[in-house]
Amino acid sequence: MLPTTDLVSRIRAANGDTQEGLARRLGVSYPTINAWERGRSEPTPRHRRTLEELAAELDIVHELVVLVIDDDPVTAELVRAAATDLDAAVSVESALDGWEGLVKCGSLQPSLLFLDIMMPGIDGLEVARRLPSVEGLGELRVVFVTASQSPDVLSRAAALGNAVIAKPLELDTLTSVIAQSLSEVSAR
Repeated sequence: MLPTTDLVSRIRAANGDTQEGLARRLGVSYPTINAWERGRSEPTPRHRRTLEELAAELDIVHELVVLVIDDDPVTAELVRAAATDLDAAVSVESALDGWEGLVKCGSLQPSLLFLDIMMPGIDGLEVARRLPSVEGLGELRVVFVTASQSPDVLSRAAALGNAVIAKPLELDTLTSVIAQSLSEVSAR
């Protein structure tokens, strides 16, 4: 699923719409479309569905959306670098804590989530437990990332049924995981 900013831009380009024209088509205000396209706000689930339906009618290609939830911004940069190496339609978004990450999961509906286990506040294990309550994440693949070697932490992560990658992260490993997810999304 495309991020809202890209989705609105691609719909406008495909239709030759101005922001005002798309606003009229969707029954929202011009400032609302402007905010969505600039990433300042997200559409309601109803408006997101309408945008998705319009994109499907226009044959707008969806790319793999990857979300990185990690309090260390270097992880997101490594994932971006791995995605760039693939030269594919991959969008990488990030969140620096579990709460922000849960909100972004709902708005972006990523296909792949790199989730740090050890974070202040709500940790990755708790985020993973809460993900089933977020609408629209049925196809989400979660990959834990952690520097922890604690058997307790690793066993709790394994109990949730998700893959675990050790930090420091290796570019080849990230590229492989992203490529596999990209092929799964393309097969759907």
